[in-house]
Amino acid sequence: MSITTLVSTCLWFLVVVPSLTGANEVNVNCLRSIKSQVQDPKGSLSSWAFRKGTASYVCRFIGVECWDVDRVLSIDLSGFGLQGEFPLGLNECSSLTGLDLSRNNFSGSLPSNIASLIPFVTTLDLSYNQFSGEIPAGLSDVTYLNTLMLQHNHFTGQIPPEIASLKRLKQFSVAENQLTGPVPEFNEALGIGVESFANNTDLCGWPMDYCIEQEEKVSRFGKMGAAIGAAVFAPVGAFLGWFFFNGRKENQ
Repeated sequence: MSITTLVSTCLWFLVVVPSLTGANEVNVNCLRSIKSQVQDPKGSLSSWAFRKGTASYVCRFIGVECWDVDRVLSIDLSGFGLQGEFPLGLNECSSLTGLDLSRNNFSGSLPSNIASLIPFVTTLDLSYNQFSGEIPAGLSDVTYLNTLMLQHNHFTGQIPPEIASLKRLKQFSVAENQLTGPVPEFNEALGIGVESFANNTDLCGWPMDYCIEQEEKVSRFGKMGAAIGAAVFAPVGAFLGWFFFNGRKENQ
């Protein structure tokens, strides 16, 4: 081995390996934090046993998928019977692209800074929980989202219009909540249909029924048109009536 190769190898171990170890440790801390922040009455996360040594063991945890140098790629805890609020420790899983917390008993509101917790997530499924409060507009800043499932919760208020700006969104649902107001103007090419908004009795606008404001606007426009028509054509009708009446008298 040449002196140059030896020096390069030593530098790699001195610079790269510690950074990778640090990155792995961050992922361990992320999962440890999640476990500490949720309630697990069924013991579904009992296999998440943390120990010293290389961080690669966390990739064998149930519901955890890794990539590259043992970095957490996705977390799927669907149907684990977990309780508590949205786990804030997720911000340490810096390589996370998929998060599925569906079919649990999570509750409370979603954090307004959710985009800073899961900035690179492409799939977010929080359906079939007990989440409440308003849907945070900050979800629109999770710019890589292509799947956003929020159905069967207790969300209230309006759907943030910013959500419609998610250009990669392919799957979306807020069905079975308590949402109100107009549906944002999603790109029709996305194919998001009425089923994505079903059973929110106070939602309106395409692809739902017209909003009351829209109907009133149409009604006002129709009434205005009728009034203008009456104002324009009434004198014309009166003139024509006078003209034919006088013309008939002269002929007599």
